[in-house]
Amino acid sequence: MNVNNAVMNLPDEMLHITLMGGQAKVLLCRTTAMARKAAEIHAPSSTALAAMSRLMTAAAMLGVMMKDDEASVTVTVAGDGPIGKMTAVAHGGKVKVSAAHPEADLPLKKDGHLDVGGLVGRHGRLTVIKDLGLREPYIGQCQLVSGELGEDFAQYFTVSEQQPSLVALGCLVHEGYCLSAGGVLVQAMPGCSEEVLEQLELRSVFFTAISREVADVPLEDLAGAWFDGLDMRILEREPVFCRCDCSREKMEKALIALGRDELRQMIDEDGRAELTCHFCRTSHHFTRQELLDLLERASQ
Repeated sequence: MNVNNAVMNLPDEMLHITLMGGQAKVLLCRTTAMARKAAEIHAPSSTALAAMSRLMTAAAMLGVMMKDDEASVTVTVAGDGPIGKMTAVAHGGKVKVSAAHPEADLPLKKDGHLDVGGLVGRHGRLTVIKDLGLREPYIGQCQLVSGELGEDFAQYFTVSEQQPSLVALGCLVHEGYCLSAGGVLVQAMPGCSEEVLEQLELRSVFFTAISREVADVPLEDLAGAWFDGLDMRILEREPVFCRCDCSREKMEKALIALGRDELRQMIDEDGRAELTCHFCRTSHHFTRQELLDLLERASQ
């Protein structure tokens, strides 16, 4: 990998790919700028940045798979590691992320790699909530496998969506700075031949260093090399972003949702309120008069 090129900005994007006339589908993405933006917001440790980046990449994949601009997917990883609960929310390719303790860190593993599994925890639960605008959202869950997240999301797709999948997620970090990040999801479709399955298994070794691979090579060139001979076709490409959709209006609704009694107590005891978004760290301040106005709205 050319580090100078890695620090330069190749675009964050997601490729939608089919193989062998639809026998398998692939999502391949670069999410470097997304990880850097999350680092600016949350100032995480190097290991926490790697964990949060991997979660954002997987959430982006789930988000673009939903095909509906109004739909959203919320992914939580609640492991027993020191980073605590992590949450990512995606609307298509727009993703936001938070972690309970982004400052938490662990020493490098014996092989010199970041100990993402130890930071996340190897025991716990991965939960995916898909809101399609219907009465009840879809909720899928699985137990964590390793805390490294790639294996955990592969387990989720296999167990909760009955879709055997290969998932590789990576984030190359140097002293708290993301040099490169990305991921790949490979899914065999119903009717996929044994020959294609064998080829996908053989080529899975290409994905083990996904963060280095996407650093300085166009995604279409990577896909062409990885899936050579498998009738690889790019159906669509779309940008992905780290972007929060919080607003003052949403904060007002959150205060109203507290109810009249709690709002009245807030006015009497503090005379003001400050709400901070867990995802983008933006603070919204409300004066006594603004809280009184919200109290009146809560009474209607």
